[in-house]
Amino acid sequence: MKKNNLYTLAHLVVAAIRIHEHKHAGPPTIENICEILSISLEEGNRLCLKLSGMQIIEALEKPGETRFFIKAHIKIEEIPNQPETSNLQSELDQFKKSREAQINKIKAIQSEQAEKKKKLHEELEQKLRTITKNRQ
Repeated sequence: MKKNNLYTLAHLVVAAIRIHEHKHAGPPTIENICEILSISLEEGNRLCLKLSGMQIIEALEKPGETRFFIKAHIKIEEIPNQPETSNLQSELDQFKKSREAQINKIKAIQSEQAEKKKKLHEELEQKLRTITKNRQ
């Protein structure tokens, strides 16, 4: 089973909520969901936040705890059944491309400056030659 698939993970979170409600006759906390799914608290928070934003589950916040309810599980079917693309990876790739572009630009400027320096030296040598010829 692909774990990096939001469609599958959404089904698992909803199933974890249902299992906890069945076993304990009440809505689960984020810790309960993470324990049932054997995932980290950070990953559980990320998933629940994303699913809350999609209005698949609903969070009820009380002082000291947050409980989760299923709001509209049918909306899971609107999620594409494909692996999630990592925002971090895409941002890293974009940074690498911009960095390469900067390096290429710097190299172009350096070669342009070297060409200007070479031409300046040639002009100075030419002037020096004409001056030394005129003196003789």
